[in-house]
Amino acid sequence: MDISFYDFDFNRLADFNRFMSFNAERNYCGYGTAEIHFSFDNIDIINLLENNQYIFFVANNCSAIVTGYKITEDIAVYGRTCEWLLTKRGVNIFSYENQNIEELTRNIVSSSAGDFVTLDNIVGIGEDTSFAIDKVRNLHDVVCEILNTQKLGFKLEPSIKEKQFIFSVYSGKKQLVTLSPSNRTAYDMSYVVENQDTVTRSGWYERKLTDLGEWNASNNTPRISNNTKTNAYTYYKVSAAGTQFGITFAKGDYVYSNDADGKLKKAIDKPENVWVYIDNTAVSGAKKWDAVLTGAKTESEAMAEIDLLSKDESLTAETKDVEYGIDYFLGDIVRVQFEAGSFKKAEEMRVTSIDMYFDVDKSGFTPKLSKLEE
Repeated sequence: MDISFYDFDFNRLADFNRFMSFNAERNYCGYGTAEIHFSFDNIDIINLLENNQYIFFVANNCSAIVTGYKITEDIAVYGRTCEWLLTKRGVNIFSYENQNIEELTRNIVSSSAGDFVTLDNIVGIGEDTSFAIDKVRNLHDVVCEILNTQKLGFKLEPSIKEKQFIFSVYSGKKQLVTLSPSNRTAYDMSYVVENQDTVTRSGWYERKLTDLGEWNASNNTPRISNNTKTNAYTYYKVSAAGTQFGITFAKGDYVYSNDADGKLKKAIDKPENVWVYIDNTAVSGAKKWDAVLTGAKTESEAMAEIDLLSKDESLTAETKDVEYGIDYFLGDIVRVQFEAGSFKKAEEMRVTSIDMYFDVDKSGFTPKLSKLEE
């Protein structure tokens, strides 16, 4: 296996076909990690690393940005898969209503990273959704939050031929693959259930009130009405005194609403954020587990974060006679039969990450599979 290094202008800098070990993890939704160990027989790698800050490597259908290196008894090169580049950009305040999730994500990536990211062909997946942020956020995190709501994945991959980083949204497919010891397609299986972070789609979040500018209380300009949902969690600064809605306002006061019904109130000082409760009435008693989220958020941000706080059931396995990249891919759904002593469990699971490893003793791919969402 050759490992090729490129600069960010897609100039090939060096090729190495000898290394001690290579390990990388790719994720269905989010960036992964990579690590290569070279012996000092490949001393040229040090010169390459010292003289090039912005480089990436490509090896066996995996590409990663070099984020650091360490020299001890060997030379270790560390990286993050190319999706990590999205962490280096921010997303400005936005609000999208009822837009296809693939188009929404593409628009956000294009507006924040369009100077170096090219959008792949649209494939027409996902349903309409609404999403908003009211503060500058990390682009990678926003993309993950949006796509996780519909269990979609994304890629950012270099095209050496086209000299571009190409972004695409994709969805896994159901494959006719069964991983099980009985079928001799899996071994060294490990099944883990983690319930500690689970909440029941309910909890508290801090809602930031939106500044809508100035409002003239003498002639109601711009025109607003009381008890309308468009007022919810917004405020104006009073530019001219007057009486409206049975309330007398002085210049410099604020008119605001800190509830979902849009009832208007007066404040002398700038109104502060308000804590909002998301109530899941389908559960009650000791089975109702709330979240308390940190940081001011919009409703869509809060719901996306709460949705991620669910029971985590995952499985890892070494595979045999089924090949990653041929029989299954990231995001795909496969049938799994777990067997340990008298305990047996059979169900469909999603491939949410893949660990690939190559060294002098062995090589292969270890999938991590997660329980399908109800």
